[in-house]
Amino acid sequence: MTAERAVEIAAKAVDAGGTLHSSAYVTFSRVASVRFGKNSITQNQDTGSVSITLTVGDGSRKASISFEDTTPESMERAASKARTMMEASPPDTEYMPPPDEGQVYPFINDALDPEAAECPVRRRIEAVRGLIDTAEGFGLEAGGICSNVHTVTAHASSTGNLASHEKTAVTLSFTMDRGSASSYRQLHHESWRAIPWSESAEQVAREALANTDQRDAEPGEYSIVFEPQAVADILPFLAWSMDARRADEGLTVFSGMQGKQVSGQRFTLRSHPDGPAKGIPFDNTGVPSRDSVWIRNGTLENLTCDRFWAAKTGRDPLFIPDCLEMKGDSGTTRDLIRKTKRGILVRRLWYIRFVDQKTLVLTGMTRDGVFMIRDGRPEEPLRDFRWNWRPLELFGKIEALGTPERKTYAFVPPVVVGGVKFPCV
Repeated sequence: MTAERAVEIAAKAVDAGGTLHSSAYVTFSRVASVRFGKNSITQNQDTGSVSITLTVGDGSRKASISFEDTTPESMERAASKARTMMEASPPDTEYMPPPDEGQVYPFINDALDPEAAECPVRRRIEAVRGLIDTAEGFGLEAGGICSNVHTVTAHASSTGNLASHEKTAVTLSFTMDRGSASSYRQLHHESWRAIPWSESAEQVAREALANTDQRDAEPGEYSIVFEPQAVADILPFLAWSMDARRADEGLTVFSGMQGKQVSGQRFTLRSHPDGPAKGIPFDNTGVPSRDSVWIRNGTLENLTCDRFWAAKTGRDPLFIPDCLEMKGDSGTTRDLIRKTKRGILVRRLWYIRFVDQKTLVLTGMTRDGVFMIRDGRPEEPLRDFRWNWRPLELFGKIEALGTPERKTYAFVPPVVVGGVKFPCV
């Protein structure tokens, strides 16, 4: 589906809505992926889907309906059902009409790669076959998923706004292991040309072989070197907590903290939709995205805010546009390790859960590589361990930052955090 066709469908859905306030959000998604495990391809699929969400309102009541058939007859049936639902609904105390006419939506440069939009199966098979061959050459087993996604979204409203966005995403996530020894990598970009799978395959194989004969770390206080993947694993839980309404209602760690210090001065978190981690130009209600600084030098500057709460509290509507950037410095993970006298290298975090959202305490596990660092060298493999951490406290003890790297939705650096007590529970 083209962006022009998506806009046409959205506009026709709004016309079918036939109410004072109507808006439509159209999503086309083609997902092509190859799954593999134990050095064998287990699945190869290529599917496409279209979803249309139509919202109708009369100024006090509203209803939404989702459907897939784009024919005029289907739209009329869906619109009629939506109107019936609306008429049977009580007044909505948080009713909001669509955004006013004249919304300006940013253009996201280089979000679409023509080759990736074709979802070429040759590229996926070549990458997966190369990973498997590398793993077999090192006596390891490889498993993971290689996916290629082409997405088109469009928004239309009875207030006169029209917008579309087209993007591609190539993601290769894989593990190589032998017994308890393993390593992992996730590669992501809009283009196949920027996926260095061959180089990464050999690096991961060597990392896995080095991760044998693990032992428990001795209790004490350490500097923790987080690889960019580990930083990207923890940031969503911080982002999910940055909601203005929940903060105003006293439900999060950010309650009453806007404009105040919440972390260390070396921690800055922002969103730049047209930056190195590509974002989206609008949300599903038609609100434009914009560059935003969430936390600057440890001070909370902004919180996400939906349109109703923004109108109620005098804020601007604001959302995280599917991208986050953490300010870094210069140097690779290896450079940061060389400067660390006594520490622990953490490659990846997983199974992360909230323990307490009001104080933002998280729990989780390490995975796919933990090493003791002595005198600038990662010498001894350690067993994976459970941790309980407060991300704002961790980022309040940053000792060093490296050069940011792309990790799906995020552009994040390797980070050295000092004074972390172990065990971490």
